Amino acid sequence: MRIDTYDSVSASPQAFEAAIDFMARIDAGGRFLYISAPGLSFIGYHREYLRIITLFDLVPPDEAAILRACLELVGHTGQPQKCSLHLIKTLTYPRLVELRIAPDPRHPDEFAIVGHDISTWADNEQCLTYAMHHDVLTGLDNLASARREIERAKQEANATRTRIALLLVDIDEFHRVNQAFGYEVGDRILHETAQRLKNTFGGNEFVARCYSDAFLVLLRNVPGRDYVEDAGRRISDAILLPYSHQGQTVQLSVRMGAVLYPDPANHAEQLLHHADQALVDARKRGDAFAFYQYQSLAERLDTLRLESDLHSGIRNGELSLHYQPIVDTVTLETIGVEALMRWNHPVLGAVPPATFIPLAESAGLINFLGDWALKNACMQLIQWDKQGIHLGYASVNVSAQQFRDRRFPAAVRDAFKLTGIAPTRIVLEITESVLMEDPVHAKMLLEDLTAVGVRFAVDDFGTGYSSLAYLQSFPLSTLKIDRRFVNSLTVSRNDQAIVAAVAGLARTLELELVAEGVETEEQRRMLGTNGCNLIQGWLVSKALPIAELTHKFESGELRVRNR
Repeated sequence: MRIDTYDSVSASPQAFEAAIDFMARIDAGGRFLYISAPGLSFIGYHREYLRIITLFDLVPPDEAAILRACLELVGHTGQPQKCSLHLIKTLTYPRLVELRIAPDPRHPDEFAIVGHDISTWADNEQCLTYAMHHDVLTGLDNLASARREIERAKQEANATRTRIALLLVDIDEFHRVNQAFGYEVGDRILHETAQRLKNTFGGNEFVARCYSDAFLVLLRNVPGRDYVEDAGRRISDAILLPYSHQGQTVQLSVRMGAVLYPDPANHAEQLLHHADQALVDARKRGDAFAFYQYQSLAERLDTLRLESDLHSGIRNGELSLHYQPIVDTVTLETIGVEALMRWNHPVLGAVPPATFIPLAESAGLINFLGDWALKNACMQLIQWDKQGIHLGYASVNVSAQQFRDRRFPAAVRDAFKLTGIAPTRIVLEITESVLMEDPVHAKMLLEDLTAVGVRFAVDDFGTGYSSLAYLQSFPLSTLKIDRRFVNSLTVSRNDQAIVAAVAGLARTLELELVAEGVETEEQRRMLGTNGCNLIQGWLVSKALPIAELTHKFESGELRVRNR
């Protein structure tokens, strides 16, 4: 074996060799026949040592096949080839090099090799690649990375016949944090939020930051909607925990839009877009969580037409209030009524509130309608008083948009000033999700209006994400059990347990308890046994127009409790 001592592999000047990290000539077995002086310095071995080893010995075992394949290709084609692999240097970690290998025309079965150290370039490329796919502030994957992960998850779901779900998580009113404390504090809170989301799933689910104060969570192997809703509750609970800045508590809440894939009923393909649509729907309805619901072009056009009709309907007086009695569970004496809005369309007839209330919210009409409903309910109580029908109170529903409007407290006071009704005879109904959207704001608003005499009820209790720790801090008067727990009360042990638990909670917090949707005597009996003191539903009366309900009072069909 020989290792030549001349200074170059050909007649190239020494300056050319000095500019190259590694230059050598080897035989087909990888034995060194020549190595340049800069090459020896680069790999750090003595020339004598290279007499007893081969180039394959300087390559990690798992990369030897790359070198062998490259040599075989050069020998087969007679054309230069290149490959990237690591060379094991003395006293250092392996260095990534790019080897250019060519046949030596003067010596058959020998190869000329030129190598360049590309470790620094590779490290920089890795850093750039990481930066391209990760959020600098939180360290989470960014939107570009999320898009690829979503597509990969969709392919896996199709191949394994499993389901995935995408949740888009948006922090409510986060700009107020930046305004109050500055962007540096806002960034720290966003970083902590990212950590809370990762800890919620223990690294088992993909979490990314989309933009500003929005994050996404990708769930794999999803058995159904309940699983996704449970994930939403865990996310909400994690972010509802107070943040702290210089001894001051910062409270956040979130809204979430979710989409399942595959979901043939909803034609869900563009998951990010559809999750965003679901998030918009959640905001419109004032909910904390919403699933994507498919709407065809024809349905969207129908929605636009109905929205236009709603504007006309308000001008033409097509909307009215119906009232449903709230009665004592035992005596069935009426102690109050709930005001419920109805729309009688001139062509379509009765339009369900579940249809036109979201329309009013999206069209920016809900504040007007809410104010109108409150004032009319106040005036109706006064009218019934004049007719000798003395009801304890009227409850009026308050939408999330109304509750968020800074003019809402003034609008409530204006209704009392205009009508002269005692504020204690009005109960404002709000949902759990409205309370928990911004607990600090909610507490201040409730305390403000409670001081005037207004009472507050939590509607659809048991269906939201409220924390009992927060619930007891709000000045509330009433809990209303959602009708879904009442529907199966006589046959479902779970619903019986829920009703009993809510009744116990109401007693502990000294709150009235109203059960909605009561339709049978058996339901009434079981509710009374469990300590629910008030009910409303078709067992007593459906919501009726003013004239019909007045007749029932005057005829004695419905009895009013004497005050």
